[in-house]
Amino acid sequence: MKKRMIGIILMSLGGLLLIAGAMLFKTSGQRKSLESNEIDKIIEVAIADGVLTNNERNKIREIANKNNIDADKVIQQTEERLNKLNIDSETELVDYKKKNGLDFEKYIVQKFNKQYFKIKHWAGDKYVNGHYAETTPQPDILFEFNLKGETTAFALECKWRKQLYKNGVEFASKEQFDRYNNFEKTKKIPVFIAIGIGGTGGSPENVYLIPLREIKSNFIYFVDLKKYEKEKNTNFYFNTGTLTLK
Repeated sequence: MKKRMIGIILMSLGGLLLIAGAMLFKTSGQRKSLESNEIDKIIEVAIADGVLTNNERNKIREIANKNNIDADKVIQQTEERLNKLNIDSETELVDYKKKNGLDFEKYIVQKFNKQYFKIKHWAGDKYVNGHYAETTPQPDILFEFNLKGETTAFALECKWRKQLYKNGVEFASKEQFDRYNNFEKTKKIPVFIAIGIGGTGGSPENVYLIPLREIKSNFIYFVDLKKYEKEKNTNFYFNTGTLTLK
């Protein structure tokens, strides 16, 4: 009887260990899958931006090394994909992103008639370790629209992307998105997001202009984005009655 009980106990323990092992294996597999997805996301963001930064390289290596993935091969394949985008190899990576970003801002600014629109502030994004100028959390450009003696302010955040990322555009980090919303609410100034896709910052293939209040997150899908497309050959107009920019 005792032997039978011992046998039952041992079988039960064996079953429990088997279940625990399976759960541990499953959890490990899920963790690896999540980390692999994180690498994929880093790569897709780099492709969308048209450049693989040193920070993105280091992050890929960190995750790859944890999961016995050949980091050099992943980086090489990513660079090969980027090379097909015909980016000037002599251009510094950071300068490439900054140049296109600034060029797109200049492109957008020229869409406003100087007779009616005045730039009150044009922000820079200089910061270090969480320290930034008081104006940095606000959108790129603060405009003042003057018509028949009536003055109205609005803000514009400009983002250029080489191509879509996962059928959409991540135009800001979640923290930036929250800051833009906070700026709009506290300052009572409407904020708009100008997005350029394709081409270069100074000559994008497509341009979109979206009111921040109509965006639910820092990522907007192309199916939602396309209804905000602007004609590239027309200037922007601000409607003071509806506080809309078209």
